[in-house]
Amino acid sequence: DGLKLVIEYKAGVFFRALTRGDGSVGEDVSHTARTIKSLPMKLKYSVDLICVGEVWMSESAFKKLNETRQKSEEDLFANPRNAAAGSIRQLDPRSMADRRLDSFIYDIDRLATSNEQQTDGGIPSQIEELELLKELGFKVNPYARLCRSIDEVEAYYAEWTKRRHELPYGLDGVVIKVNNQRFQEALGYTGKAPRFGIAYKFPAEQATTVVEDITVQVG
Repeated sequence: DGLKLVIEYKAGVFFRALTRGDGSVGEDVSHTARTIKSLPMKLKYSVDLICVGEVWMSESAFKKLNETRQKSEEDLFANPRNAAAGSIRQLDPRSMADRRLDSFIYDIDRLATSNEQQTDGGIPSQIEELELLKELGFKVNPYARLCRSIDEVEAYYAEWTKRRHELPYGLDGVVIKVNNQRFQEALGYTGKAPRFGIAYKFPAEQATTVVEDITVQVG
C-alpha cells in the first residue's frame, strides 16, 4: 500500500519520476525519487524506458518517523501510505535521509533500444516483464506468482489473507493480471484502470472502538 510512481530513463540513465496525478498530468518528484536506494540511477542496459511502480514505507520506518515528528511537536502521519506520499513530495531532498522509502517496480510502459527501435511489444508476458525489470536492476516484489487456473488464484489469495501481517509493509489485497501481453493490449483501459487487471481485496479488519469524550457545540 503505497504511492504509484512513473519513472523515465534515457539511454539507461535516470531522467525523471512523476506521480500519477490525475492520470494525464503528474507531479515531478525526481529530486526526492533520487534518494530511494532501491531505485537505480543507471540501468544494466542502455535503453530508453518508462516504467511504473509503487513507492512505500515500511512499518518500522513509519514508526521511527512518527517518533521523530512527535519529539519535534509536528503532526503525526496517519499511516505509512500517507507518510510515503508526503515524503516523496518534499521540496528539500535532504529531509528524506531518515525516511527510508522503498520501491517495487511492476510494469513497463515503453522500452526502446538506443537506436530508437521500440521493443516493448516483444515481451510476451507479464511474468517475463517482471524478470526483465529485475535484470535491468529494479527491485521487483518477490511474491509474484503465475497462476494457471482460478483455483490457483483462490489458493494464492487465501495464503496471503493469512500471511499479510508477515510483511514489513501494508497490504490490503492482491492484484490479479492477465499474463499474456497481447490479451492485455486487446483489453485496454477504462478511464481510470486497466481492464486486464483487478484488485482482489482482503476482508475488512474489525476492531472495537471506545468513545472517550463528546463535545457539544451550537452551530
